[in-house]
Amino acid sequence: MNNPFRIEKRESFRVVGFLMQTTNHRGEGRRAIPAHWAGFRAEHRDEALLALAKQEPQGLFGIHLYNTDPADPKKFEYLIAVSSDRDAPDGFAEYTVPAMTWAVFPCRLETLGKTEAMAILKWLPKSDYRPLNKGYLTGRMKAGAPDVEYYGKDGLVEVWIAVREKQEGKRP
Repeated sequence: MNNPFRIEKRESFRVVGFLMQTTNHRGEGRRAIPAHWAGFRAEHRDEALLALAKQEPQGLFGIHLYNTDPADPKKFEYLIAVSSDRDAPDGFAEYTVPAMTWAVFPCRLETLGKTEAMAILKWLPKSDYRPLNKGYLTGRMKAGAPDVEYYGKDGLVEVWIAVREKQEGKRP
């Protein structure tokens, strides 16, 4: 892969899926999200969810929705979802991923955590972009957008971080 990342502008798209609430307090989210995925697979929810995937982008998403509790910036929701224009069945949540500019980092499932850390700690500070979200190191999120993991075919995973150009909005 010549370029380890790409910048991509995407229109908004609607997703439906399975939602959980968790927190960054004492690393709970790092344990709860893998457990959410394990339950999702063990209960064969992937079949029901993939049946709703009728629009682009195709594949499964893991979506971090921050600032869901105004009293606690460490609380967030995590959604395992697919892009769909179908009605959300009972027990499913729906969300619209906003139109956004994304820094997209391809990786494999086994390097997902390292890729996220590299993107946030090494690439972003040296890039021409700044993240719309702050608080990654403390877990006290100030978010302007969700963070997205995209799980495509053949083991491809992408980390999507919402960004804007550093020069954007500056006056001459």
